[in-house]
Amino acid sequence: MKIKKNISFGALIREIGEFFNKIPEWRQKNKVKINIHDSMMSGVACMYFQDPSLLQFQRNLQDAEHRNNLMTLFGIKNIPKESQMREIIDEAK
Repeated sequence: MKIKKNISFGALIREIGEFFNKIPEWRQKNKVKINIHDSMMSGVACMYFQDPSLLQFQRNLQDAEHRNNLMTLFGIKNIPKESQMREIIDEAK
């Protein structure tokens, strides 16, 4: 087995995403609008982009460039509001 000295951004994000997919859902399934993966990856994206409002950042990018980096780079399907993201991340164990 060969150990890599460096890891690409894409590989790192995939590994993080796979880890977040393993967190069991504790909320009632019929009340879940934003899944755990999207919430946790949104937190990672918020730190990566160093923007206090992830949702506003995405809206500005979508309007200006007609593309969505959260979907492309981080595999996020539904962007949570800041309060939703914080609540889900805080409750994750």
